[in-house]
Amino acid sequence: MTGFTLPEIGPYLGRLTDVTRRFEDPAVGLDSIRLTLVSTLFERAQAARSFLAVGDTAGARGSLDRASWLALWQDAASRAAERTTVVIRDRFDRARRESRCPPRVARRYAPTAEDGEILATKFEAAGIALEERTARPAASDQGWWDQIRQAAVALDDAWEDLEDLVRRELLAAAERARPVAAWRPSPIPRIVAGTGAVALAGWLGLALGGFLPRPGWLDGLHRVFWSLPWP
Repeated sequence: MTGFTLPEIGPYLGRLTDVTRRFEDPAVGLDSIRLTLVSTLFERAQAARSFLAVGDTAGARGSLDRASWLALWQDAASRAAERTTVVIRDRFDRARRESRCPPRVARRYAPTAEDGEILATKFEAAGIALEERTARPAASDQGWWDQIRQAAVALDDAWEDLEDLVRRELLAAAERARPVAAWRPSPIPRIVAGTGAVALAGWLGLALGGFLPRPGWLDGLHRVFWSLPWP
């Protein structure tokens, strides 16, 4: 690699490097994760250039080898999955609190630990193209650069797929939580209790007024009732 200079990789990262870009649901924090991913990648590219400047080709390749690319992606995908899982759980809990849905009902729809694991696997799998583009070690300067360029393009594509996954997971979670958000207590117990209270009050009034037979245990209340200064 004597005399070889690593070109800029920014142009091949597509929209990953767009600092004005905003994911429509800021609660997930995808923009911060994306920019951290890009910054770390640029730092590794700069490290590779520094190694090349002193003739350390092994160090240069090690800065942007397959393991480096995959580690960058796995870290970003893991953080995105963690944040998405937190947002899904927080929104489910808020829906449950606002509707006052009882735990026994909410448990049928609540996100589980297994759901979080599946989501994390899906997010990491979005980088399959990146794994494929970095599978074979390059034998020449040009081959190494071609591999870096292809990996950069694959990373941009993987991020686009990850954002789509986040959108779908949030929509699916919202749909799953809909019965909890819409839950309302049944009016039947209140109706039965109200009807019973009205019936009891009516019977008590009639019994105390002498219109119905009065059980002996009401004698004390009967005396107090009629001792009051009624008009």
